[in-house]
Amino acid sequence: MTQHLVTNTLAIAACLLMMGPLGVVAESNPAVVIDVGSRKQLFIDDRFIASSRGVEMVMNRPYRDGQVLLAADQPWEQGHFIGVYSSVLKEQGKVKIWYDLRRPSPGGPYDYELRVCYAESENGIDFSKPQLGLHEVDGSTANNVVMPGINGGCSVWIDPHAPPHERYKNQAKVYPSGQFHMHSSPDGLRWKLFAKLEPGPGGWDTQSVVFWDPVPQRYALYTRRWFRKEPAIESYRTVRRLESDDLRNWDNQSIVMEADEIDLATHKTPTGQPPVDYYGADVFKYSEAEDVYVMLAQAFWHWSERKPDEGPVGVDRSGHLGPSTFDVRLAVSRDGKRFQRAGNRKPFLATGAEGQFDSRFVWAMPHPVRMGDSLWFYYVGGNRDHDFIIDASANGRHLTGISRAVLRLDGFVSVDADYTGGEITTPPIRFAGNRLELNVETSGGGSVLVEMLDENQQPLPGYSKADAHAVQGDSVRMPVRWKTTDDVSRHADRSVRLRFHMQDCKLYAFQFSNGR
Repeated sequence: MTQHLVTNTLAIAACLLMMGPLGVVAESNPAVVIDVGSRKQLFIDDRFIASSRGVEMVMNRPYRDGQVLLAADQPWEQGHFIGVYSSVLKEQGKVKIWYDLRRPSPGGPYDYELRVCYAESENGIDFSKPQLGLHEVDGSTANNVVMPGINGGCSVWIDPHAPPHERYKNQAKVYPSGQFHMHSSPDGLRWKLFAKLEPGPGGWDTQSVVFWDPVPQRYALYTRRWFRKEPAIESYRTVRRLESDDLRNWDNQSIVMEADEIDLATHKTPTGQPPVDYYGADVFKYSEAEDVYVMLAQAFWHWSERKPDEGPVGVDRSGHLGPSTFDVRLAVSRDGKRFQRAGNRKPFLATGAEGQFDSRFVWAMPHPVRMGDSLWFYYVGGNRDHDFIIDASANGRHLTGISRAVLRLDGFVSVDADYTGGEITTPPIRFAGNRLELNVETSGGGSVLVEMLDENQQPLPGYSKADAHAVQGDSVRMPVRWKTTDDVSRHADRSVRLRFHMQDCKLYAFQFSNGR
């Protein structure tokens, strides 16, 4: 583990500096000009902060109302619960969910009758479960089952380079063999085996994510990497990335998330086992920006000694560690390989309140979907921990379901200024377009004044702070104006800087465009 900690600790130290209050920062290479074109630029890190005063970078948690949108409530689902390996896509105006349906089998606590089912919604809230007639369950095909049998959940995605009959893809560990299979489908409903994957040693007993990464022009796979140690209880899970040209042969493995020295120092465990490791991660390239990768890491917490009578009746959990719960942590990257934790390590999606359906498990489903000017993160919640101990407030009822969390567009991280004000200055940039827009949120008394600077950091005539109109309000595309114009095209294709004078506001992103 030490060899990975060196790299991770340096990255985390940089992240902690980034995510705290920002002072005046010296520029490492002020001569480098960043070509932003007309592409949206997010403040997920300090890339666009050459210097600053009186601001801090803040992770923004999505809003959750606790409403269960999807539960195991149909006659053919009786006795089942929804597992965490579920996924969602928005396509052709519909939100489509493939959910992991499980029923315990008599063989043991980890033996399940497994299947994947399908649901869809026009508004992303009210879901129907169409009776597809594809697979027989309990003597009837009147159900929504799309993958029966030994499949271990789902992680559905659309392959942009596949022929139409293999356009949908899904990969999962297969129980009980432990193999790793990818399936393909023309419609997301009728599936067939595409390949048996072998991404090298380390395991894939988690929800594995695959997508086409346009930067290396290869497929990226994010899955588990077990590090086995002696004694075995000290083994731990990490998240690894691999790449492929054909979805069959995988290389370029790297560890992209693991417990580092700061994580390991959170609790001292009685067994020597790490207090937290990373069970898996939803990783995606953010479609609204050119070079933003987001990781929703599934953190698995286990650090307190369990009592013999703490588990289900007749089950001794001695030697196990509690609380055996999951929450979701946010990390960000510019290349999909080197990730920085955001939010001073606070959860992006925390476990729910005692007695609620998500009080022990919160698992982010791949991937968020855009709904208007919001991002909806669907997640699976459960009130039973990894040791099968149900929240005592639930009176023995095992609850699971799929819910959502809502975040403003681009809203992962913001640069915040308080009531007394602050400012940030970008490094030299080159843009294309005739107009500047901000994703910004101000209070009633808050504002942003934008000035454009030349190579010597002097205000350009007509674009100084004194010329700027105050940007006020809450919009993902707020236009910037000066006294005589909102047209910035005369300075396109040259090196400029932006200086944001901020008061009681949150700044998420900026973008030059050709809009009017």
